[in-house]
Order: sequence, then structure tokens, then C-alpha cells
Amino acid sequence: MKFRTDSAEPDRDDYDLARRLVWERGFAKYDADPEAELERRVNELFTEDEHRRALAYLAASEQDTDRLAAIEAGLGEDTTSDTAWLVGQLRTAWARLDELRDRIDNSGTLIDLHYMAEGINYVRGSRVQNELKDTVR
Repeated sequence: MKFRTDSAEPDRDDYDLARRLVWERGFAKYDADPEAELERRVNELFTEDEHRRALAYLAASEQDTDRLAAIEAGLGEDTTSDTAWLVGQLRTAWARLDELRDRIDNSGTLIDLHYMAEGINYVRGSRVQNELKDTVR
């Protein structure tokens, strides 16, 4: 893949890059060849480093359930330690985050998603990160 050599907007942070990548992915899906169109858009808009940073930002929001399960397994019968409490809090937080994301994703045109994304630091479409990673390398 051939990326830009110089950044189009050098001051963009990782959040802005991820938002732009997801936004471009949304537009590319209407093309006859979505993968090629997304690659073309990414090549025009991002340097290789910016693309890597955007993908890393999206990947960071994935819930590492395997690691959490390993921590829980290591606790055994201990339900009173701080670690056990933190694991429970993290599970609750992830469940609530999933519910929030589902509600936003399913809200359709009833709300201004851009405004909401700015308000709660949510990247629209980031629930389909694996599909995005498979599409653009």
C-alpha cells in the first residue's frame, strides 16, 4: 500500500485519525469494490504512521476478555481481595459500555451521531474493528 509521504493535517491526534478512518470506511462501503475504494481513500488521506496510529487506537478499545478470564481463574475461590473486586467492576463497566455502544449504533438517524461522538469520545463504527483490520492492512 502506498501512503502519503507528508501528513495532510499534521496535528491530528489518534482519536481524530481513528474517527476519520471509520468515517472513510463508511463512505467506501457504497462503492462497487469497497476494499479497493477504502484503500484508495486511506492512501490519499494518511501517512503510514497515521494509519498505524488510527488502527492502534481502534484496537485499544477492544475488550481483552481472555486476559480477564485468566485473572479470574488465578483468583480461584478468593472473592474478597481487591483484585476480585476490580475484576467485577471491569466486567460491569464492559457490559455497560457494550450496551451504550449498541444503543448508539442502533439509534439510526434519530440523533446527530457526530455530536454524540464528540460528547462522549466514541468513534462511530468502532464495534466492527475486526472487519476494518481485515479490510485495510
